[in-house]
Amino acid sequence: MNKPHSDSDPQPAAPASADAEQAARVLDRLAEMAMERAEALHAASLAAIKAGDAAAVKDLEISLDRIARGIRRTLALKLHFAQKRQEIAQKAAAHARDRAEEKTQRRRQVARAVSCSIGGDDSVDAKKGEALLADLWERLIEDEEIDAALALAGHPLEEIVIHLCRDMGIHPDPAWLNPDYSGTNWSYGREAEDDEPEPEAEPKPGSESGMWPETGPEAGRYFYFKGSRKIPPGWIDLFTEKRLDRPPWELKRRGR
Repeated sequence: MNKPHSDSDPQPAAPASADAEQAARVLDRLAEMAMERAEALHAASLAAIKAGDAAAVKDLEISLDRIARGIRRTLALKLHFAQKRQEIAQKAAAHARDRAEEKTQRRRQVARAVSCSIGGDDSVDAKKGEALLADLWERLIEDEEIDAALALAGHPLEEIVIHLCRDMGIHPDPAWLNPDYSGTNWSYGREAEDDEPEPEAEPKPGSESGMWPETGPEAGRYFYFKGSRKIPPGWIDLFTEKRLDRPPWELKRRGR
């Protein structure tokens, strides 16, 4: 499978949280310094009162009042930054939960698509199907590359389905990614069973199975997906897991 990647710009590593932490440390130090000054002024004021120096007492009390107001503002800012840190932490936790839930949902979608592809492959008997399903869940949970792809919202699930089915040797049916898809509007070599017209299959010289070519060293490399309500039809290269912009025999004629 092609390595998962994100087309979005990389996000900076939580600058708001780091700024809030630094601001809190500065405020702590300012509060300590202000308290030391307040205690010194208080001691000086008591001494002036004892000495009967009314003018000194008045000046010291004014200075002490200013420092007290500064301490109150500092404590208010400290509380503000503490609340900001808590909000940032809560948002980060909520985002992590949402990402985890989204990843779980994407894993279920892939599991459904591959499981139904296994069930719809006539070449797979019950015993082999059970083994493939066990292997599927092991891959979805243990494979680090697939796990990383599932975590990226922009990574196409269709590519993961095709990759897994190709490795298991079964015909992929990515239309099962659509929760409304029941398999009745498309099947290998069979007529559609619902009322919605099935997209007309593209001519496949010498192929009735949806795979091309049928013989040779690259037999079965290209798969024609007939599409569904949400996924358009088209040829898929099972070696590269990419959609083609033209039938594979035209690629061959052009030397691609």
